[in-house]
Amino acid sequence: MTRLDRDGQPVSTAYNFRRNREKAAFALRGILQGVVADKKLVPQELLFLDTWLRSQQQLDEGDVVDLLDLIRDILEDGVITDEELSELYALINDVIEYGEASSAELKASINELLGMLNGIVADGKVTEAEFHSLNEWLKDHDHVVNHWPANEIAKRIQHILADGVVDDDELADLQVTLKQMCGNDFEESGTADGGVAEVFSAEVETFDHDGRTMMFTGKFVCGSRDTVRNAAKERGAKVVSNLSKKVDVLVIGTLGSRDWKYTSYGGKIEAALQMQRDGVPLVI
Repeated sequence: MTRLDRDGQPVSTAYNFRRNREKAAFALRGILQGVVADKKLVPQELLFLDTWLRSQQQLDEGDVVDLLDLIRDILEDGVITDEELSELYALINDVIEYGEASSAELKASINELLGMLNGIVADGKVTEAEFHSLNEWLKDHDHVVNHWPANEIAKRIQHILADGVVDDDELADLQVTLKQMCGNDFEESGTADGGVAEVFSAEVETFDHDGRTMMFTGKFVCGSRDTVRNAAKERGAKVVSNLSKKVDVLVIGTLGSRDWKYTSYGGKIEAALQMQRDGVPLVI
């Protein structure tokens, strides 16, 4: 017999959890579009959004984490400025534009692919049999081939197969790429917990913060996100919470978040990769 609370609702949150989560996700998109429908944001709308987000325990999307982080920063000093409202307004519009919920099947398949990659590289090598198994998996799941990381893997496989020979050097090179996508090297770390996908566009030896527009996502070994944001500001960077074409650098913490919709990367990283593919000069 299902136990009910005083309002007649099931005590267990597992009851209809999946349906309620999907309903909340669509409601979030509607609420976000509603609060910015008049092209501005007022303190009352911010407080409503904060209250609603905290009441939706079944929502674990990375977008929710980003929204709550920024709202917390805005409310911290007890003063809500026009500049802060503008920043939150921009973040909400980014969530609406880039946060279009992927189908449950797509999410499940990409996470399955990332799990497969972890299994393939767990012993520190990619065999020819594993290579062909990966290729067959992609053929059987062609609905993911236009999405990262499947699109990059598919291109790499096509390149390797172009001459009809799969050699050890190509497999070794593929292994490095797959480890970066997984965000974890079991041989080195000894842990099966996922890290953050190493999707850096370039090696950065020296970096001048002054005048750069920067955004931070993920969790950082050196401290909280506020700590690293403040460190960047002290060095002359402009730090924002929303991803746009104006952002010069996206900095990703090396600790993965369980709230990301994919095992080794979240929505912001996914959107940033798409922006790079569209020609935006964004450094990750």
